[in-house]
Amino acid sequence: MRIVHVLVNSLFMLAPALAAANGLEGRDGWIREAPPQAPVRAGYVELRNGGPADVVLTGARSEAFGAIEVHEMVGEGDLMRMRRLQELRVPAGGTVTLQPGGRHLMLFRPQRPLQAGDTVVVTLELVDGSSVDIELTQR
Repeated sequence: MRIVHVLVNSLFMLAPALAAANGLEGRDGWIREAPPQAPVRAGYVELRNGGPADVVLTGARSEAFGAIEVHEMVGEGDLMRMRRLQELRVPAGGTVTLQPGGRHLMLFRPQRPLQAGDTVVVTLELVDGSSVDIELTQR
């Protein structure tokens, strides 16, 4: 019984490391500069999945913003429209780039003014209940 207790406690202690083991990382994250009073910003990042299984992003959060959503631009005739994505799949061994004119993070209600060079942490929430922190720098 004691061994089971030790194993269970060890698994709880390893949970953060196991979550990071999903292989997802963000690279070159940035926020498009906007007027200080703007209620929304756009964030971009390259998401790389070095793991053996697909990773599915279901949400994001940050103390720096009131809300974050993943959006994509879609063409409808001669118009481009933005639509919210409920999930974003990053394939095993693959890369998904969030970039201007395509998929991106919508960063609503900045909690403080952002200046060029300021960095914020965004936590990506994954379908398996784990999360990954990425950094976005205002440019």
